[in-house]
Amino acid sequence: MSIYHHIIIIGAGPAGLYFASKCKKDKKDFLILEATNSVGGQLTRLYPVKDIVDINGIECVKANEYISLLSNQIGNENIALNEKVQIIKEGAKITLATSNNEYTCDYLIIATGLGSSTPRPLGIENESKAKNIIYNLESTKGLENKRIAIFGGGDSALDWAKELSKISDHVSLIHRRLEFRGNPETIKDCHNLKTYLPFVPSHIVLNGNKAESIFIKEVVDDEKTQQILNIPVDIIFVNYGNIAEQLDFKFEKDGSFLKVDNKRFSISKNIFAIGDIASYENKKRRIQPGINEAECVYKIID
Repeated sequence: MSIYHHIIIIGAGPAGLYFASKCKKDKKDFLILEATNSVGGQLTRLYPVKDIVDINGIECVKANEYISLLSNQIGNENIALNEKVQIIKEGAKITLATSNNEYTCDYLIIATGLGSSTPRPLGIENESKAKNIIYNLESTKGLENKRIAIFGGGDSALDWAKELSKISDHVSLIHRRLEFRGNPETIKDCHNLKTYLPFVPSHIVLNGNKAESIFIKEVVDDEKTQQILNIPVDIIFVNYGNIAEQLDFKFEKDGSFLKVDNKRFSISKNIFAIGDIASYENKKRRIQPGINEAECVYKIID
């Protein structure tokens, strides 16, 4: 038998949680279906201690604190985890299926962000054997004065390099290009942070089930001039991004995103997409635009 809710939200990232918080406040019947085992999406997976400064009405808040604020307003009873969704039937009532249940709803809000994903590995021998190679980090607790090698050049790697260099003088940041993909201003005042550009991982030295050091090699055309360095480590933190799982929704796409009406953010009369998953002209994939989209859709279905 199908479980009915007036509104079903797919995805418990910031846009989905914000929409749900409005439903909760107005005592609407709703449920969030989240494919992973936790809420927050990329904010909690990749940027938990990042300062968020682009939300109207909030001067500055840590990413994980913002997610906690929203999820506490919603309540666990309104969130179902580990529910990967397929849309079975569209119409006046929408039917969804997961590996656990079947659901029906009047309105469907797709807020899957960039989708569920798996971390991209370093791609070196014996990587899986080293228990101190990590791909996600929720807290800096216990990492004080540890020797930490961070691999990556995006905003996540730079944010973590900044945070970790506050508690340790032994943080290295390794990137394969001469310039970072993220904003280099993030680490401009991190005077004790060592950066290695352009370098890539070569191999690790194992001691039991842990890497005690990692060799990195310079990216150069002439191997005769190539530097090869050995960095002692307690932790290797890989920030190469994630390999996204392709959405199974049979809607018109713009690459990996869903095309929507840029005024209603609608796919059909009662199906909407908000947040990073939504694609339209001049789309900005940041938190505040996702909130604006949620506000607009909420008014439409209210």
